[in-house]
Amino acid sequence: MACIDAARPAPARQLALAGNVERHWSARGSRRELPLQCVSSGYLSDGGSCPHTIPAAAVIAAWARELEKASGERFFHFTWGGGEWLAYGLPDGLVRGVYCPDHSAERDERSFSYGSREGSASAPLALRA
Repeated sequence: MACIDAARPAPARQLALAGNVERHWSARGSRRELPLQCVSSGYLSDGGSCPHTIPAAAVIAAWARELEKASGERFFHFTWGGGEWLAYGLPDGLVRGVYCPDHSAERDERSFSYGSREGSASAPLALRA
């Protein structure tokens, strides 16, 4: 999956606070207007690539809010256009990709069924000495 450069801060600049991320993006201009396409390729359903898109600015703003809560890379959910999207963000402000609401729900269901989604029930491991 290709990185989305629309969401990458300038490499020479280290952003100390998440609040600086939003100020940095205001200077980037038109890149924020680019649409990001859902990364689902349809390989599980024998379908083609998903046509749904979202403005980069919406994803960047959601990731900036997430970075204010905690640093680090992770998947994060956010609401846009009446649906819950899923994206993957990196500590430097890079957004790796997005899933539309339909594919986000499918991915969450698969993750939950395999026990990797937070809150899933899994039996504790028994360790022997």
